Amino acid sequence: MDPSLAAFFEPASVAVLGASDDPSKVGGSVLANLRAGGFPGTIVPVNIRRTVVQGLPAVASIRDAPGPVDVAVVAVPAPAVLAALKDCVAHGVRGAVVVTAGFREAGGEGAAREAELRAWLAGQPLRLLGPNCLGWIRPTRRLNLTFAPGMPRTGPIGFFSHSGALCTAILDWSREHGIGFSLFASLGNQADLTETELLEALAEDPETRVILGYVEGVADGRRFFETLRRVAAAKPCVLMKAGRSAEGARAVSSHTGALAGSDAAFEAAVVQAGAVRAETLEDLFDLARALAAQPLPVGRGVVIVTNGGGLGVLATDAARAVALDVPPLAPAVRERLARVLPPGAALGNPVDLVGDATAARYGHALAALGGGDAAHLVCLAPQAATDASGVARAVLGATRGWRRPVLAVFAGGGRVRPGAQSLEDGGVPCYPFPERAVRALAGMAALAERRALSRAAFAPAVDRAGARAHVDRLAAAGTASLGLLEGAPLLEAYGVPVLGARAVEDGAGAARAARELGGPVALKILSPDISHKTEVGGVRLGVPPAEAGAAAEALLARVRAARPAARLAGVLVQRMAPPDGLEMLLGAVRDPQFGPLVVLGAGGIYVEVLADTATRLAPLGLGEARAMVDQLRLAPALRGARGRPRADLAALAEAICRFALLVADAPRLLELEVNPLLVGAAGPLAIDVRGRIGGLP
Repeated sequence: MDPSLAAFFEPASVAVLGASDDPSKVGGSVLANLRAGGFPGTIVPVNIRRTVVQGLPAVASIRDAPGPVDVAVVAVPAPAVLAALKDCVAHGVRGAVVVTAGFREAGGEGAAREAELRAWLAGQPLRLLGPNCLGWIRPTRRLNLTFAPGMPRTGPIGFFSHSGALCTAILDWSREHGIGFSLFASLGNQADLTETELLEALAEDPETRVILGYVEGVADGRRFFETLRRVAAAKPCVLMKAGRSAEGARAVSSHTGALAGSDAAFEAAVVQAGAVRAETLEDLFDLARALAAQPLPVGRGVVIVTNGGGLGVLATDAARAVALDVPPLAPAVRERLARVLPPGAALGNPVDLVGDATAARYGHALAALGGGDAAHLVCLAPQAATDASGVARAVLGATRGWRRPVLAVFAGGGRVRPGAQSLEDGGVPCYPFPERAVRALAGMAALAERRALSRAAFAPAVDRAGARAHVDRLAAAGTASLGLLEGAPLLEAYGVPVLGARAVEDGAGAARAARELGGPVALKILSPDISHKTEVGGVRLGVPPAEAGAAAEALLARVRAARPAARLAGVLVQRMAPPDGLEMLLGAVRDPQFGPLVVLGAGGIYVEVLADTATRLAPLGLGEARAMVDQLRLAPALRGARGRPRADLAALAEAICRFALLVADAPRLLELEVNPLLVGAAGPLAIDVRGRIGGLP
């Protein structure tokens, strides 16, 4: 662990600046929580007017503390915070938790106050949490440095949050639901300590097995991503982020820009790092409970055991909705079940034990099902003679030592609660509804898949110097917008195949180009002012060479009438593409936090309508590129569904990686998009390109 953070995790002494006898005040509440929590170290109240606070000897200034202080909680008014921190440094304090509000969240003077604080912190040996945060709780050390009353249970979950208000609600909820923490931290304004540094610290914390975070943004997107990738390889990481709305997307000119907003960048970082994102707070903690107690699954199969057909059907529907498999049982397994279950039991999957199922029947069925890789979901609906506690004991006994996850659903209320608690105490997470359990299993499966994914770097031979020189020439000429003619040399320098084309000024030139290219051609208007050519009638396909001249003149006339103010540079004449390919989009934009993003999806004119896309940070490896393809709803068609020729997916993955490397290597490329990228049995072929260059002279 970073030595500068050790004081927060293992403090021997704590001071409270602004300590009060009144527990309704922040400083009084923090001090009361420290005492009530049973912190075994030294507690030093700091109060300029009192010599005793809440029964403890107090000092007027932390400079007067009788011994060393590891961590100081600062609960003085905002204008006095910086002076208090300077006193902390003078006394050798290594960590400070500033719970005081009134900084940049307040605007005006508060923003200026925080700017001054940040500037001062840059040269200090003190590490700071906050300001404007709830604080820090380390349950195993009986350390509650917050103004939220009550100590949460000790457990394996390390949790951090950007929202202090959310923290208080979660703390209250966690006590009711028996959730335990190794660390509970509110980050506040992050003037110093950030979510990325806390990720690093939790990765090294031996008491933390699962890392959870609620974030509203990240301070440094690339550093966060690289850190998350390292941490998630060692410990399961589950994150929740607010702000999915379209209002957060950046305004850019390409399809890619419309599809790859800031939330898509965060999603890409989480997926690519091998972590998982929760949709709701309920899902966040449901998944955390499962990860803390059970192994990751092998594959997406799940076997459902139930005493009620309806519960089994609901669980099956929920599983299929999140892409889990509910496979039929092998004949040998069905035979074993038939020997221990009554004639009316259903031996498929779900396994229906019938409503009068006893604890022994559950145990026998699970023993018969033993073996294989599938996860197991054990469901119970209370019947007249149901012994929920007995069923729980049978489940725990039959599955002890299994190396695949076992989750339970005990649906109901008071009658099943003792059994549900027995399961939780025994390490089998128990949920009140099948949908919640299934979503937790799906999250576990996603983590397992992402951990197993090869992230080996892809380093092909490319012409970096040639591509860089081409961009520099375009920039020197003041070319801000790229079309096929400007973008094709970049793609070719990085080995992305491009369909050949010629630029001409008029119909006569189009006729010559069509004869030279041979066969039917496509005609496309050339204009720096027209991004979507089809919307103005600026495209003709399948034009025979003999008709190319007249067709080009008609195309120019039609576009002049539709867009009289647009600048027309002529017509692009291009050989017709192979007929068996699927139209896809391969694009890139630059996110202000995470840098270059690559988007793959269904292409053509309906790309934004279909919104079937996968996003990753550039550069990426071949395994990550294949995962992008597999994520698409279009993927079955690429694999040859309904008699289509199977696309060359290996060549597509390589083209994605080469494209990603190009945009990572060329920071002046603000946007680059291939649409359509025709993908078929012969591999991918770029048909049209557009983009934008920044940093013009």
